[in-house]
Amino acid sequence: MRLPRLPLLTALVLLLFFAYITGIRLAYTLLYAFVLLLVASYAWSRLAGEQLSIRRESPEGQYQVGDTFEERFKVENSSWIPIPVIEVVDFSNIPGYRPDRVFSLKGRRFRGWASRGTFKQRGLFTFGPIELRYGDPFGLFPRTLRVSSTNSVVVYPQIRPVGHLDVLSMRAQGDEHVRGRVLDIPPNATTIREYVPTDSFKRIHWASSARLGRLVSRSFETREGGDAWIVLDLDRTVHAGEAPESTLEYGVSLAASIADAGLRRGAAIGLLANDHALSLLDAARGDQQRKKLLEFFTLAAADGDLPLATMLAAHGHRWRRGGGLVVVTPSSDPQWVEALLDLGVRGQRSLVVYLDPQAFHGTQPVLTIASRWRQSLSWWMIRPSEAVEGEEDLKVAAR
Repeated sequence: MRLPRLPLLTALVLLLFFAYITGIRLAYTLLYAFVLLLVASYAWSRLAGEQLSIRRESPEGQYQVGDTFEERFKVENSSWIPIPVIEVVDFSNIPGYRPDRVFSLKGRRFRGWASRGTFKQRGLFTFGPIELRYGDPFGLFPRTLRVSSTNSVVVYPQIRPVGHLDVLSMRAQGDEHVRGRVLDIPPNATTIREYVPTDSFKRIHWASSARLGRLVSRSFETREGGDAWIVLDLDRTVHAGEAPESTLEYGVSLAASIADAGLRRGAAIGLLANDHALSLLDAARGDQQRKKLLEFFTLAAADGDLPLATMLAAHGHRWRRGGGLVVVTPSSDPQWVEALLDLGVRGQRSLVVYLDPQAFHGTQPVLTIASRWRQSLSWWMIRPSEAVEGEEDLKVAAR
Protein backbone atom coordinates (compact mmCIF):
# COMPACT_ATOMS: atom_id res chain seq x y z
CA MET A 1 0.00 0.00 0.00
CA ARG A 2 1.39 3.38 -0.98
CA LEU A 3 0.91 6.17 1.53
CA PRO A 4 0.50 9.73 0.28
CA ARG A 5 3.88 11.40 0.68
CA LEU A 6 2.79 15.05 0.60
CA PRO A 7 0.55 14.88 3.72
CA LEU A 8 3.37 13.20 5.64
CA LEU A 9 5.86 15.89 4.66
CA THR A 10 3.32 18.56 5.57
CA ALA A 11 2.79 16.91 8.97
CA LEU A 12 6.56 16.78 9.45
CA VAL A 13 6.93 20.51 8.81
CA LEU A 14 4.04 21.35 11.14
CA LEU A 15 5.46 19.07 13.83
CA LEU A 16 8.87 20.74 13.52
CA PHE A 17 7.28 24.16 13.84
CA PHE A 18 5.18 23.04 16.84
CA ALA A 19 8.20 21.49 18.60
CA TYR A 20 10.28 24.64 18.02
CA ILE A 21 7.56 26.96 19.38
CA THR A 22 6.52 24.90 22.40
CA GLY A 23 9.67 22.96 23.24
CA ILE A 24 7.58 19.95 24.34
CA ARG A 25 9.65 16.73 24.55
CA LEU A 26 6.84 14.60 23.04
CA ALA A 27 6.80 16.82 19.97
CA TYR A 28 10.54 16.36 19.48
CA THR A 29 10.13 12.60 19.97
CA LEU A 30 7.47 12.44 17.27
CA LEU A 31 9.62 14.59 15.00
CA TYR A 32 12.61 12.26 15.38
CA ALA A 33 10.37 9.25 14.75
CA PHE A 34 9.07 10.81 11.53
CA VAL A 35 12.58 11.61 10.31
CA LEU A 36 13.77 8.10 11.17
CA LEU A 37 10.80 6.62 9.31
CA LEU A 38 11.62 8.59 6.17
CA VAL A 39 15.31 7.71 6.26
CA ALA A 40 14.67 4.02 6.95
CA SER A 41 12.02 3.80 4.21
CA TYR A 42 14.30 5.43 1.64
CA ALA A 43 17.22 3.19 2.56
CA TRP A 44 15.01 0.08 2.47
CA SER A 45 13.67 0.92 -0.96
CA ARG A 46 17.08 1.75 -2.42
CA LEU A 47 19.01 -1.21 -0.99
CA ALA A 48 16.35 -3.72 -1.96
CA GLY A 49 16.23 -2.47 -5.55
CA GLU A 50 19.95 -2.81 -6.12
CA GLN A 51 19.78 -6.60 -5.78
CA LEU A 52 16.43 -7.23 -7.50
CA SER A 53 16.33 -8.86 -10.95
CA ILE A 54 13.90 -10.55 -13.30
CA ARG A 55 14.51 -13.09 -16.03
CA ARG A 56 12.00 -13.88 -18.75
CA GLU A 57 12.00 -16.72 -21.30
CA SER A 58 9.58 -15.95 -24.14
CA PRO A 59 8.75 -17.69 -27.42
CA GLU A 60 9.83 -16.23 -30.75
CA GLY A 61 9.43 -17.03 -34.43
CA GLN A 62 6.30 -17.87 -36.42
CA TYR A 63 3.02 -19.18 -35.07
CA GLN A 64 -0.56 -19.58 -36.21
CA VAL A 65 -3.83 -18.40 -34.69
CA GLY A 66 -4.91 -21.03 -32.19
CA ASP A 67 -1.38 -22.10 -31.23
CA THR A 68 -0.55 -22.18 -27.52
CA PHE A 69 2.62 -20.83 -25.94
CA GLU A 70 4.37 -20.72 -22.58
CA GLU A 71 6.55 -18.14 -20.86
CA ARG A 72 8.75 -18.60 -17.81
CA PHE A 73 9.53 -15.88 -15.28
CA LYS A 74 12.00 -15.71 -12.41
CA VAL A 75 12.21 -12.79 -9.96
CA GLU A 76 15.20 -12.95 -7.63
CA ASN A 77 16.02 -10.89 -4.54
CA SER A 78 19.76 -11.27 -3.90
CA SER A 79 19.83 -8.91 -0.93
CA TRP A 80 19.04 -9.81 2.67
CA ILE A 81 16.24 -7.20 2.82
CA PRO A 82 12.74 -8.61 2.32
CA ILE A 83 10.41 -6.85 -0.12
CA PRO A 84 6.84 -6.78 1.19
CA VAL A 85 5.10 -6.18 -2.14
CA ILE A 86 6.33 -6.75 -5.71
CA GLU A 87 4.00 -6.06 -8.61
CA VAL A 88 4.94 -7.53 -11.99
CA VAL A 89 3.39 -5.50 -14.82
CA ASP A 90 3.71 -6.79 -18.37
CA PHE A 91 3.38 -4.59 -21.46
CA SER A 92 3.06 -7.30 -24.11
CA ASN A 93 0.57 -6.46 -26.86
CA ILE A 94 -0.82 -9.98 -27.26
CA PRO A 95 -4.65 -9.89 -27.09
CA GLY A 96 -6.11 -11.68 -24.10
CA TYR A 97 -2.79 -12.38 -22.40
CA ARG A 98 -1.87 -10.91 -18.99
CA PRO A 99 0.93 -12.62 -17.00
CA ASP A 100 0.93 -9.96 -14.22
CA ARG A 101 1.62 -11.06 -10.65
CA VAL A 102 1.64 -9.53 -7.13
CA PHE A 103 3.61 -11.21 -4.33
CA SER A 104 6.09 -10.67 -1.51
CA LEU A 105 9.68 -11.90 -1.54
CA LYS A 106 11.98 -12.61 1.38
CA GLY A 107 15.68 -11.82 1.36
CA ARG A 108 17.90 -14.11 -0.73
CA ARG A 109 14.91 -15.85 -2.29
CA PHE A 110 13.39 -16.08 -5.75
CA ARG A 111 9.94 -16.63 -7.19
CA GLY A 112 9.45 -18.47 -10.48
CA TRP A 113 6.32 -19.32 -12.45
CA ALA A 114 5.09 -20.29 -15.89
CA SER A 115 2.41 -18.38 -17.77
CA ARG A 116 0.49 -19.95 -20.66
CA GLY A 117 -1.64 -18.41 -23.34
CA THR A 118 -3.10 -18.81 -26.81
CA PHE A 119 -2.56 -16.68 -29.88
CA LYS A 120 -6.09 -15.48 -30.64
CA GLN A 121 -5.39 -12.95 -33.38
CA ARG A 122 -3.06 -12.69 -36.35
CA GLY A 123 -0.42 -9.99 -36.50
CA LEU A 124 3.04 -8.99 -35.32
CA PHE A 125 3.29 -9.06 -31.52
CA THR A 126 5.94 -8.57 -28.85
CA PHE A 127 6.53 -10.12 -25.44
CA GLY A 128 7.61 -7.29 -23.17
CA PRO A 129 8.75 -4.90 -21.94
CA ILE A 130 8.09 -5.68 -18.30
CA GLU A 131 8.19 -3.69 -15.03
CA LEU A 132 8.75 -4.58 -11.39
CA ARG A 133 7.11 -2.13 -9.00
CA TYR A 134 8.21 -2.33 -5.38
CA GLY A 135 9.24 -0.18 -2.45
CA ASP A 136 9.48 0.09 1.30
CA PRO A 137 6.86 -1.39 3.67
CA PHE A 138 5.13 1.98 4.10
CA GLY A 139 4.95 2.83 0.40
CA LEU A 140 6.76 6.14 0.87
CA PHE A 141 9.43 5.57 -1.78
CA PRO A 142 8.11 3.38 -4.57
CA ARG A 143 10.56 2.30 -7.23
CA THR A 144 10.31 0.73 -10.67
CA LEU A 145 12.65 -1.70 -12.41
CA ARG A 146 11.93 -1.78 -16.15
CA VAL A 147 13.33 -4.42 -18.48
CA SER A 148 12.99 -3.12 -22.03
CA SER A 149 14.09 -6.22 -23.93
CA THR A 150 11.38 -7.85 -26.05
CA ASN A 151 10.84 -10.95 -28.18
CA SER A 152 8.80 -10.64 -31.37
CA VAL A 153 6.50 -13.26 -32.86
CA VAL A 154 4.58 -13.39 -36.13
CA VAL A 155 1.13 -14.95 -35.83
CA TYR A 156 -0.20 -16.12 -39.19
CA PRO A 157 -3.93 -16.56 -39.85
CA GLN A 158 -5.40 -19.92 -39.04
CA ILE A 159 -5.01 -22.33 -41.95
CA ARG A 160 -8.14 -24.45 -42.20
CA PRO A 161 -8.64 -27.65 -44.22
CA VAL A 162 -10.79 -26.66 -47.19
CA GLY A 163 -11.07 -29.96 -49.01
CA HIS A 164 -11.23 -30.27 -52.79
CA LEU A 165 -11.39 -27.00 -54.73
CA ASP A 166 -12.95 -27.21 -58.18
CA VAL A 167 -11.62 -23.77 -58.99
CA LEU A 168 -8.09 -25.20 -58.85
CA SER A 169 -8.80 -28.16 -61.11
CA MET A 170 -6.91 -28.26 -64.38
CA ARG A 171 -10.15 -28.73 -66.30
CA ALA A 172 -11.51 -25.43 -64.96
CA GLN A 173 -8.80 -23.21 -66.35
CA GLY A 174 -10.69 -21.28 -68.98
CA ASP A 175 -8.92 -21.23 -72.36
CA GLU A 176 -6.02 -23.29 -71.04
CA HIS A 177 -6.94 -26.80 -72.18
CA VAL A 178 -4.61 -29.57 -71.09
CA ARG A 179 -3.97 -32.08 -73.85
CA GLY A 180 -1.60 -34.99 -74.14
CA ARG A 181 0.20 -36.88 -71.42
CA VAL A 182 1.23 -35.41 -68.09
CA LEU A 183 4.81 -35.41 -69.29
CA ASP A 184 3.80 -33.03 -72.09
CA ILE A 185 2.64 -30.34 -69.66
CA PRO A 186 5.27 -27.56 -69.56
CA PRO A 187 7.27 -27.80 -66.34
CA ASN A 188 8.07 -24.86 -64.09
CA ALA A 189 11.53 -24.16 -62.72
CA THR A 190 11.23 -23.67 -58.96
CA THR A 191 14.74 -24.02 -57.48
CA ILE A 192 18.20 -25.44 -58.11
CA ARG A 193 19.87 -28.72 -57.10
CA GLU A 194 23.20 -30.47 -57.43
CA TYR A 195 24.19 -31.45 -60.98
CA VAL A 196 24.15 -35.16 -61.88
CA PRO A 197 25.86 -36.63 -64.97
CA THR A 198 22.53 -37.55 -66.57
CA ASP A 199 21.41 -33.88 -66.71
CA SER A 200 21.48 -32.23 -70.11
CA PHE A 201 23.43 -29.02 -70.67
CA LYS A 202 20.14 -27.14 -71.14
CA ARG A 203 19.21 -27.95 -67.57
CA ILE A 204 22.36 -26.44 -66.03
CA HIS A 205 21.82 -23.08 -64.31
CA TRP A 206 25.02 -21.36 -65.42
CA ALA A 207 24.66 -18.19 -63.34
CA SER A 208 24.29 -20.13 -60.07
CA SER A 209 27.05 -22.53 -61.11
CA ALA A 210 29.47 -19.62 -61.61
CA ARG A 211 28.52 -18.09 -58.27
CA LEU A 212 28.79 -21.35 -56.30
CA GLY A 213 31.87 -22.66 -58.09
CA ARG A 214 30.24 -26.00 -58.99
CA LEU A 215 27.65 -27.24 -61.45
CA VAL A 216 24.00 -26.97 -60.35
CA SER A 217 20.87 -27.77 -62.31
CA ARG A 218 17.40 -26.35 -62.44
CA SER A 219 14.76 -28.28 -60.51
CA PHE A 220 11.36 -28.48 -62.22
CA GLU A 221 7.91 -29.40 -61.10
CA THR A 222 4.91 -30.32 -63.22
CA ARG A 223 1.65 -28.67 -62.30
CA GLU A 224 -0.86 -30.92 -60.58
CA GLY A 225 -3.47 -28.21 -60.10
CA GLY A 226 -4.68 -25.15 -61.94
CA ASP A 227 -3.78 -21.55 -61.26
CA ALA A 228 -6.00 -19.14 -59.36
CA TRP A 229 -6.35 -15.54 -58.29
CA ILE A 230 -7.71 -14.68 -54.85
CA VAL A 231 -9.61 -11.40 -54.56
CA LEU A 232 -9.95 -10.27 -50.95
CA ASP A 233 -12.44 -7.51 -50.26
CA LEU A 234 -10.92 -5.05 -47.76
CA ASP A 235 -13.39 -2.21 -48.27
CA ARG A 236 -13.81 -0.60 -44.86
CA THR A 237 -17.58 -0.08 -45.35
CA VAL A 238 -18.59 -3.72 -45.81
CA HIS A 239 -17.05 -5.55 -42.86
CA ALA A 240 -18.80 -6.38 -39.59
CA GLY A 241 -18.05 -7.86 -36.17
CA GLU A 242 -15.13 -7.62 -33.77
CA ALA A 243 -12.00 -9.75 -33.90
CA PRO A 244 -11.74 -12.66 -33.70
CA GLU A 245 -15.43 -13.11 -34.59
CA SER A 246 -15.51 -10.73 -37.55
CA THR A 247 -15.95 -10.97 -41.29
CA LEU A 248 -12.42 -9.65 -41.71
CA GLU A 249 -10.78 -12.36 -39.61
CA TYR A 250 -12.82 -15.16 -41.15
CA GLY A 251 -12.23 -13.82 -44.64
CA VAL A 252 -8.47 -13.53 -44.16
CA SER A 253 -8.29 -17.03 -42.66
CA LEU A 254 -10.23 -18.58 -45.53
CA ALA A 255 -8.25 -16.69 -48.17
CA ALA A 256 -5.02 -17.89 -46.59
CA SER A 257 -6.37 -21.46 -46.40
CA ILE A 258 -7.35 -21.51 -50.08
CA ALA A 259 -3.99 -20.03 -51.08
CA ASP A 260 -2.15 -22.63 -49.00
CA ALA A 261 -4.18 -25.48 -50.50
CA GLY A 262 -3.48 -24.26 -54.03
CA LEU A 263 0.24 -23.81 -53.49
CA ARG A 264 0.55 -27.29 -51.98
CA ARG A 265 -1.00 -28.68 -55.18
CA GLY A 266 1.57 -26.87 -57.30
CA ALA A 267 -0.75 -24.11 -58.51
CA ALA A 268 0.31 -20.55 -59.14
CA ILE A 269 -1.65 -18.29 -56.78
CA GLY A 270 -2.05 -14.54 -57.15
CA LEU A 271 -3.68 -12.00 -54.85
CA LEU A 272 -5.58 -8.78 -55.36
CA ALA A 273 -7.02 -6.67 -52.53
CA ASN A 274 -8.77 -3.30 -52.37
CA ASP A 275 -7.04 -2.10 -49.22
CA HIS A 276 -5.61 1.42 -49.01
CA ALA A 277 -2.50 0.32 -50.94
CA LEU A 278 -4.48 -1.65 -53.57
CA SER A 279 -2.18 -4.60 -52.92
CA LEU A 280 -1.28 -6.92 -55.75
CA LEU A 281 0.83 -10.09 -55.76
CA ASP A 282 1.38 -11.64 -59.18
CA ALA A 283 0.59 -15.33 -59.47
CA ALA A 284 3.54 -17.57 -58.62
CA ARG A 285 4.36 -20.94 -57.10
CA GLY A 286 6.54 -22.27 -54.34
CA ASP A 287 7.50 -21.49 -50.77
CA GLN A 288 8.51 -17.91 -51.53
CA GLN A 289 5.02 -17.12 -52.79
CA ARG A 290 3.51 -18.81 -49.75
CA LYS A 291 5.65 -16.64 -47.48
CA LYS A 292 4.64 -13.46 -49.33
CA LEU A 293 0.96 -14.32 -49.15
CA LEU A 294 1.08 -15.22 -45.45
CA GLU A 295 2.92 -12.00 -44.65
CA PHE A 296 0.21 -10.02 -46.42
CA PHE A 297 -2.63 -11.92 -44.74
CA THR A 298 -0.98 -11.47 -41.34
CA LEU A 299 -1.14 -7.67 -41.50
CA ALA A 300 -4.17 -7.20 -43.77
CA ALA A 301 -6.65 -4.56 -42.57
CA ALA A 302 -10.02 -3.38 -43.84
CA ASP A 303 -8.87 0.14 -44.65
CA GLY A 304 -9.76 0.51 -48.34
CA ASP A 305 -12.26 2.77 -50.08
CA LEU A 306 -12.48 1.19 -53.54
CA PRO A 307 -15.68 -0.85 -54.11
CA LEU A 308 -15.21 -4.50 -55.03
CA ALA A 309 -17.13 -4.13 -58.30
CA THR A 310 -14.81 -1.35 -59.47
CA MET A 311 -11.71 -3.39 -58.66
CA LEU A 312 -13.02 -6.46 -60.49
CA ALA A 313 -13.78 -4.44 -63.61
CA ALA A 314 -10.40 -2.69 -63.54
CA HIS A 315 -8.29 -5.84 -63.16
CA GLY A 316 -10.27 -8.36 -65.17
CA HIS A 317 -7.50 -8.73 -67.75
CA ARG A 318 -5.26 -10.36 -65.15
CA TRP A 319 -7.27 -13.57 -64.88
CA ARG A 320 -9.26 -13.67 -68.11
CA ARG A 321 -6.65 -16.15 -69.34
CA GLY A 322 -4.96 -16.84 -66.04
CA GLY A 323 -6.95 -19.54 -64.25
CA GLY A 324 -9.70 -19.68 -61.66
CA LEU A 325 -10.96 -16.86 -59.50
CA VAL A 326 -11.82 -16.86 -55.79
CA VAL A 327 -13.65 -13.83 -54.37
CA VAL A 328 -13.85 -13.44 -50.58
CA THR A 329 -16.29 -10.73 -49.45
CA PRO A 330 -19.15 -9.79 -47.10
CA SER A 331 -20.48 -7.15 -49.51
CA SER A 332 -24.22 -7.16 -50.21
CA ASP A 333 -23.87 -4.97 -53.30
CA PRO A 334 -25.08 -7.00 -56.34
CA GLN A 335 -22.91 -4.96 -58.69
CA TRP A 336 -19.79 -6.92 -57.82
CA VAL A 337 -21.53 -10.18 -58.76
CA GLU A 338 -22.50 -8.76 -62.16
CA ALA A 339 -18.94 -7.53 -62.63
CA LEU A 340 -17.66 -11.01 -61.79
CA LEU A 341 -20.01 -12.63 -64.28
CA ASP A 342 -18.89 -10.19 -66.97
CA LEU A 343 -15.36 -11.51 -66.51
CA GLY A 344 -16.41 -15.13 -66.98
CA VAL A 345 -14.44 -17.23 -69.43
CA ARG A 346 -15.86 -20.29 -71.06
CA GLY A 347 -14.89 -23.38 -69.08
CA GLN A 348 -14.01 -21.39 -65.94
CA ARG A 349 -16.18 -21.46 -62.82
CA SER A 350 -15.33 -18.93 -60.14
CA LEU A 351 -15.74 -19.47 -56.41
CA VAL A 352 -17.41 -16.91 -54.14
CA VAL A 353 -16.72 -17.14 -50.41
CA TYR A 354 -19.54 -15.02 -49.03
CA LEU A 355 -19.39 -13.95 -45.37
CA ASP A 356 -22.89 -13.38 -44.03
CA PRO A 357 -22.63 -9.88 -42.45
CA GLN A 358 -25.74 -10.24 -40.29
CA ALA A 359 -24.36 -13.43 -38.73
CA PHE A 360 -21.45 -11.25 -37.56
CA HIS A 361 -23.87 -8.66 -36.08
CA GLY A 362 -23.56 -6.36 -39.07
CA THR A 363 -26.22 -3.89 -40.17
CA GLN A 364 -26.07 -4.36 -43.95
CA PRO A 365 -28.56 -6.78 -45.54
CA VAL A 366 -27.62 -10.24 -46.71
CA LEU A 367 -26.96 -10.61 -50.42
CA THR A 368 -29.91 -12.22 -52.20
CA ILE A 369 -28.41 -14.77 -54.56
CA ALA A 370 -30.26 -15.03 -57.86
CA SER A 371 -30.78 -18.37 -59.59
CA ARG A 372 -28.55 -17.50 -62.52
CA TRP A 373 -25.78 -16.55 -60.11
CA ARG A 374 -26.01 -19.99 -58.51
CA GLN A 375 -25.77 -21.63 -61.90
CA SER A 376 -22.74 -19.60 -63.00
CA LEU A 377 -20.73 -19.45 -59.76
CA SER A 378 -19.80 -21.75 -56.91
CA TRP A 379 -20.83 -20.36 -53.49
CA TRP A 380 -19.66 -20.87 -49.94
CA MET A 381 -21.84 -19.18 -47.31
CA ILE A 382 -19.81 -18.52 -44.14
CA ARG A 383 -21.19 -17.82 -40.67
CA PRO A 384 -19.25 -17.59 -37.38
CA SER A 385 -18.60 -20.54 -35.08
CA GLU A 386 -19.31 -23.07 -37.81
CA ALA A 387 -16.99 -26.03 -38.09
CA VAL A 388 -14.75 -25.58 -41.09
CA GLU A 389 -13.52 -29.08 -41.82
CA GLY A 390 -13.82 -29.15 -45.59
CA GLU A 391 -15.80 -28.01 -48.56
CA GLU A 392 -18.96 -29.83 -47.54
CA ASP A 393 -18.96 -28.03 -44.20
CA LEU A 394 -18.30 -24.66 -45.77
CA LYS A 395 -20.58 -24.70 -48.75
CA VAL A 396 -24.23 -23.90 -48.01
CA ALA A 397 -26.85 -23.86 -50.73
CA ALA A 398 -27.55 -20.27 -51.67
CA ARG A 399 -31.10 -19.16 -51.12
